[in-house]
Amino acid sequence: MLTGMSAYSSLTGTAMAGNWPMARVMAGMSAVPVAHAIDLAFFFPDEGQARHDALIAETRRHIGGCITAIEMALRLSLEHAPDVAAALDHWPAPVAWAMVRAHPSLLGPGLLAHMQMRAGVTVMLRQFGQADVEQLNEVDGAAATSIDDTLLGDGLSGLALAEGRWLAMGGEDTPMKPDLPAEYFAELVWLVAACLTVVAQRTMVDADDRLLAAFDRSGWALLADHDEAACPIVQADRLVRRMGEKADAPDLLGRLLERRRFLLFAAVTARQLRLESGQVIEMLVMGPLSQVAILCRALGGSGADFRHLLLSLRPVRPSLSDAAIVAEADRYQALNEAQADSAIAALRTSAAFRAKLDHLRAVAGA
Repeated sequence: MLTGMSAYSSLTGTAMAGNWPMARVMAGMSAVPVAHAIDLAFFFPDEGQARHDALIAETRRHIGGCITAIEMALRLSLEHAPDVAAALDHWPAPVAWAMVRAHPSLLGPGLLAHMQMRAGVTVMLRQFGQADVEQLNEVDGAAATSIDDTLLGDGLSGLALAEGRWLAMGGEDTPMKPDLPAEYFAELVWLVAACLTVVAQRTMVDADDRLLAAFDRSGWALLADHDEAACPIVQADRLVRRMGEKADAPDLLGRLLERRRFLLFAAVTARQLRLESGQVIEMLVMGPLSQVAILCRALGGSGADFRHLLLSLRPVRPSLSDAAIVAEADRYQALNEAQADSAIAALRTSAAFRAKLDHLRAVAGA
């Protein structure tokens, strides 16, 4: 196993530890006030972790866009409570995103990590661009699959549309379709409902019961109508499932990476390693480079394949200079397939189980 990498680590926990600014200074310093820990992290940053302004901007755009879209939906759903809707009419402009910016602790760590992962995918798509259908036909040729297949054609169209939604230009408060996993969508729905409740209370004094009942009813209505299958990650998974055994063609991964079809590359990788696509994307976009090496070796990748993969990840990993890639490629040679297979097998187990086990091992070693 490579130094500094635990096969049992939670993917989200590992990713957050590698990117969350306070993680390094708070380790072993639980008595340090949170605000002071954040100041230390930003004034004395880890030189090995370059600040990625594009990723930060995209993360904020995804969070703000989803929050704004949910707020619009909640406001429209208040027809059953006209007095509440009338109270909110005093603040016609969106208010929830501004409240979250003022109180960012409203965002849970899992939700924030997911949004950062979405933003990383968007950065990859934005820098590489979207392949058109003709280019995708060349990729499909590697798997002996025809673009004339109706199901495959529909899948490609759905994926292109979903990616396009993430790539649409706009500011932080420009509505974005909240194509989130159900648990994160629910977290944002109740977050926005709480923000709107606070605003409505400014004119509806002594009406807590009516406000709570109104937003509770509207919130559940939004949750009942939610469709998480609109997410491009889910669309890529669906397309790979439709390809069936043809997705196991030995040259397909190389062609997808060459054509810069990042989500399809992640979905095919997940299929071949029996992982979840979300796990693979987190490892590629947010995880330590040791996990990227594990993925590549478990897939049977050569040193040249690993260097090609690192070059492809540069849009979300600005620290990957030519010298850094050479150094990582040298370390890659020390990782054998048995080690990689063992690490991948561990990642197939419950993330919660791995996180608790990793915590106990860290405490025991302290």
